[in-house]
Amino acid sequence: MRRMFANNGYAYFLVVLALHLLGGAGFLMATDRQPELWGLGLLAYSLGLRHAFDADHIAAIDNTIRKLIERKSNPLGVGLYFSLGHSTVVFLMVLAIAFSMNTFVFDNPALREIGGLIGTSVSGFFLIFIGLINVITLVKLWRGAWGAGGRTGGNFKSDHQSHQHGPKGIFTKCLAPALRMINKSWHMYPLGFLFGLGFDTATEVSLLALTAGTASQSFSIVGILSLPLLFASGMSFMDTINGAIMTRAYRWAFVSYKKKIAYNLILTGVSVVSALFIGIIQLVHLMEARWPKSAADWVNGLDFVYLGYALAGFLILSWIVSIIIWKGMKSRHAVDGT
Repeated sequence: MRRMFANNGYAYFLVVLALHLLGGAGFLMATDRQPELWGLGLLAYSLGLRHAFDADHIAAIDNTIRKLIERKSNPLGVGLYFSLGHSTVVFLMVLAIAFSMNTFVFDNPALREIGGLIGTSVSGFFLIFIGLINVITLVKLWRGAWGAGGRTGGNFKSDHQSHQHGPKGIFTKCLAPALRMINKSWHMYPLGFLFGLGFDTATEVSLLALTAGTASQSFSIVGILSLPLLFASGMSFMDTINGAIMTRAYRWAFVSYKKKIAYNLILTGVSVVSALFIGIIQLVHLMEARWPKSAADWVNGLDFVYLGYALAGFLILSWIVSIIIWKGMKSRHAVDGT
């Protein structure tokens, strides 16, 4: 019963609901005496919703789901665990600001530089790493589509499985130890924590500035701590939905490899390109911050939130279009058969 509950994703959405109830209860308790917190609370929640659409979130969650499904592991909790790890950093920073009642942590350049170096490095290297892992999957799919199963009319599924379990090249062998590092949804929690150390996005900086402002105005500790909880509620809500949608999309694509191979190739290809592109951009941006002449000016002009919107929209749209085409093909075959 417990496994079925988790496999359906209900348990993860209950955690999201609990976060909303916890953050909402603290927020309502604080606003009863300090109604001016209403605007700040709504802003914190909207910042969480927006932060979930950062391109590195979308790419990390999507590529990890793709990897876990291929390894026959349940990926429904990937989005939630990633956002919880990310939110833990934000909550700890807000806690430090609230109890110190000043902006020492927020304004300390050394702490921000160290956090930015760790967070951005982990984010960039992980996205490149998970993108390279999915390159292997993309090659397997391509060989299955245009090899024996695609050209000579062989059994595609058996060919695909033979590529999965057959001899592996040097590239696969080199990545094998790292591949085993993330094979369950909860493994995304520490990764999300490391991602969160960067504090290099406008939403996180805005939330910390917001908290510093409320702390300096002597708002209640309950009201201050409700802000990161509302932020976490919004972010976990969108990340969990994104994880559930992409899990369904990839599982649908894996039902019939031969008939859905075009969609599978496109979706995996987009995942690979997005992960590698965003990971490389983050590392280039990291180098640019320390050696200004080492990167092009256009890197600084990229908005990762808009990139995230575009990426999430394209992935979901491609799934919907593929379902429509697939159902149309099934209808035509049914008519032809009668």
